[in-house]
Amino acid sequence: MAACLLGTVWAAPSGRAQAELDCARPAQGRELIARLRLAEIEGAEDIHRAAMWDAFGRCPEAQAGGPCRAATRERFEAEWERKRAQIEAKYRTVLSDFERRCRGILSRGRSWPPRAAS
Repeated sequence: MAACLLGTVWAAPSGRAQAELDCARPAQGRELIARLRLAEIEGAEDIHRAAMWDAFGRCPEAQAGGPCRAATRERFEAEWERKRAQIEAKYRTVLSDFERRCRGILSRGRSWPPRAAS
């Protein structure tokens, strides 16, 4: 899944994302990954919140719906925590893959050009 995200970022039409995931600028790459993570969390939270409010609408009105709303809120909070944990794990993997790729590129770059024998 991380490869899909990086592939999507690399294929961004503006070219800006590709430049920001350049191993020559790892800080910008990490910043872009953090922004993508936050955007995904915020989008998922908005969708989740709307679904929760729709579910509240299926509960009885006034005090009679109190237990239903409380149970619905607990269920949705647990679902949200799982979803958020999935998003966080995905972006930890994306960041780890990016840093691993950059370490490999930078370590190869340090050994080039080969030193002449003395």
